[in-house]
Amino acid sequence: MPTSSSLIGRISRAACSWLPVVGLVRPPGRPQGISAIVRVRDEEEWLDASIRSIIGFADQIVIGDNGSRDRTPAIIERLRQEFPDLIEALVLPDADICALTNALIARTRYRWIIRWDADFVAHTTGPVRISRFREWLFGLPPRRYYMIYPRMVELTGDLWHQDPTNPTRADAHCWTASESVRYVYDARGYESPRVPRWYLVRRWEMPCFYHVNVKSDDRMFFNYAWKRYLVNPRRRKCSDISAYIDHLLVTEFGGRDLPRAAQEWVNRRVQQLVPIDHTRFPDYPELLGPALARPRYQIIDQGGRIVGRSTLEHATVTTEDADAS
Repeated sequence: MPTSSSLIGRISRAACSWLPVVGLVRPPGRPQGISAIVRVRDEEEWLDASIRSIIGFADQIVIGDNGSRDRTPAIIERLRQEFPDLIEALVLPDADICALTNALIARTRYRWIIRWDADFVAHTTGPVRISRFREWLFGLPPRRYYMIYPRMVELTGDLWHQDPTNPTRADAHCWTASESVRYVYDARGYESPRVPRWYLVRRWEMPCFYHVNVKSDDRMFFNYAWKRYLVNPRRRKCSDISAYIDHLLVTEFGGRDLPRAAQEWVNRRVQQLVPIDHTRFPDYPELLGPALARPRYQIIDQGGRIVGRSTLEHATVTTEDADAS
């Protein structure tokens, strides 16, 4: 049930959204099209499928590498060479997440900007294909500004399970480009876009992509620690995220090394998961086919109870691997 303040806020925003139409705010001036910004750091597992899934959806893809130490830079370069007129890349290893995001925004050229994470994989065909979202965006009134929240299906742990509290999410961002939208740290400590009052908030409820939160133990543990680090009011006592992780290893994991602590945390985390119900959600995006055939991770179920996760010895064959063989 919305509160009176939130209702008043929505009414105020709806009224202000007409300011560009009546000439009190400069209307959007960029050419019609979509610029995708992709922030990456050690995202080798899903980056190739993620970018390929928006070929034909995005008119420009700007990838910002925030200091990757795995195969991510090589994957970016291969994609850039394959799609030289579409993909450009920046290397900003020392930028914080807001500075990185804003640097990518500054390179965009088109009317619409979407923050596309490197573990988002879109449907490219069928009734929930992402091109339908593109068509809907292009049909919105051209003199108004929008902040759009497209819905996505969430996978966690392996390709067959979800967190029952968050089977779908709508926290991705797609907005009308302007100098007025920039990323800042909100009151909780998370990075988020600051949006003027004349932006009308809308949602796209048909899930047209998956968030594949299915990664190595170390990477999943890093994501968990990163979110805690951002909202920790005492984080400045640690010089950076690496120092904060070292602190967690000592205070919460008995001094275990990172691989053992990460495995322990993941095994606890996956015990909360449930199988995905495809009667409620669209089937898998086509580009996840190779990973489904040769999965890297699998939830361990014993007697109907999840007890952990195993990492399988074989690896999914990626486009890069196939080309190199």
